[in-house]
Amino acid sequence: MRLLLAALLLTGVLGCQSALPVAAGVPADGAPAASAPFYLEAYLEGATATPAVRVINGFTGQVEAVIAAPPGAGSFPWVGRTTWYPCGAAPDDRTFLLCGTHQYWELRLGDDGKPQSMTGPADIPVAARNTGNGDPEFAVSADRRLAAVATATGIMVVSLVTGTTRSWTIPSADGYAAGLSWAGDRYLAFQFWPQPRDRAAGGVRVLDTQPAATAALTASRLIISNERRLAGGISGVFNPVITPDGSKIVAAAWTSFNVAELAEFSARTGRLLAVLIPAASMPGHGSPCQVLWTDLSGSHLIAYCGTSGVVNGTRFTPVHLYIPDTSGTDFTGVLW
Repeated sequence: MRLLLAALLLTGVLGCQSALPVAAGVPADGAPAASAPFYLEAYLEGATATPAVRVINGFTGQVEAVIAAPPGAGSFPWVGRTTWYPCGAAPDDRTFLLCGTHQYWELRLGDDGKPQSMTGPADIPVAARNTGNGDPEFAVSADRRLAAVATATGIMVVSLVTGTTRSWTIPSADGYAAGLSWAGDRYLAFQFWPQPRDRAAGGVRVLDTQPAATAALTASRLIISNERRLAGGISGVFNPVITPDGSKIVAAAWTSFNVAELAEFSARTGRLLAVLIPAASMPGHGSPCQVLWTDLSGSHLIAYCGTSGVVNGTRFTPVHLYIPDTSGTDFTGVLW
């Protein structure tokens, strides 16, 4: 999963003791809230096609900063894309990872979206580069100490403090993991796409990363199965996000061909709890369906499914976001 992280931060999240003004059109729902809907977008700058990353305010569309690739980080851009790109984000909407060809950097933004610091580089583990498209995508824990990344043979967890790694493996012939998101710094939700011969193993799984990494990845707990028909006429789910408290999974859910809704499930039983955004056509271009960000309580979301908006509890309020047009079923190429 290429999780896009925006922000509707509650007072006290990540040590913030006072609320910023609420952005126009974003309901506070009776609680103080700070809006920080920044996202990062990779692009090629100017006639020389120099790799760079823009910091953009999702509510206004304003470019807050441009971050050029350090020397050697993105020296060999592919046609139409760049090898210097945002590859991971923490739930604070202030901490991002930027990836080059073989290394990554940690970027910190201020409340105004301006870069405060960029540390690194650190080497990307070789196994993390052996994914299908060669581009590692990191899911960063809320405490910013751990990153998980899907590999060609399973999932790797990297300590952003020490650089040490642990891996949970599965033969590539059996399937692959995608769409990683953290609950705290222990439980990791992901989408498992199996080979056709083993469809029963596919769906949304939760991995306990605390025990020693001795079991195969398929020993993780299957929460939402894509094999059987789910409640509410749902035939399968994609783009899952586990709330940081580990209680719920929010995912896009197919209800018919090319039609999906955004739904909330119990992370313990997989039971359908609520439909957050009603079903909308997903033609596969410019119309993803997914959570962009969830606060630490999981009760406030910024999401898109046919239309963008804010979910307070289970109440959806449409709010315009300056979201780039993309292809496929996720916002590939940008990170909130």
